Amino acid sequence: MFQLNGLVALALIVCSGCASIVDGGRKKVQINSNPSGAMVTITDSSGRMVASTNTPVTVRLPRYKGYFQGEKYTVKFDMAGYYPSEMQIKPTLNPLYFGNIAFGGAIGLFVVDPLTGSMWTLSPRNVEWNLISRDQNLSPEQLKSAEETANPMHKSSGGNSSGGSPKGRG
Repeated sequence: MFQLNGLVALALIVCSGCASIVDGGRKKVQINSNPSGAMVTITDSSGRMVASTNTPVTVRLPRYKGYFQGEKYTVKFDMAGYYPSEMQIKPTLNPLYFGNIAFGGAIGLFVVDPLTGSMWTLSPRNVEWNLISRDQNLSPEQLKSAEETANPMHKSSGGNSSGGSPKGRG
């Protein structure tokens, strides 16, 4: 009986990845807007829509794009009376992935966590997005600057800013 329990325990250790065990599955991302009620559309790096709803919302997003590849998302905000805008949710290396060095071994490092996407986490996990009112007639450069001011926690990406903390609508 002891040998059987030992073999089962050994099989679980060999066939597991540290990040998969501790932090597996889809990641919850909370998305808020100021003002609330904005239409939010989330697309993956292939342009496939994965969610379309109104803020505030919590979505569960897959982290896996391919072997050793995390998934990146574009979040688009749209609301009457406000400029449309977008931000990115990007994969970052999950610190728990390095637990494989001590516990998961090569199987966790090179197979389980890379194939399940658990080697990645998503950032940011809590989006607080401030929309810019159309009361102001802004050029694209002025809009970009206003978004960066209204959402200072994230750098600009491709003409639009990334999520941030609430500071007003610009």
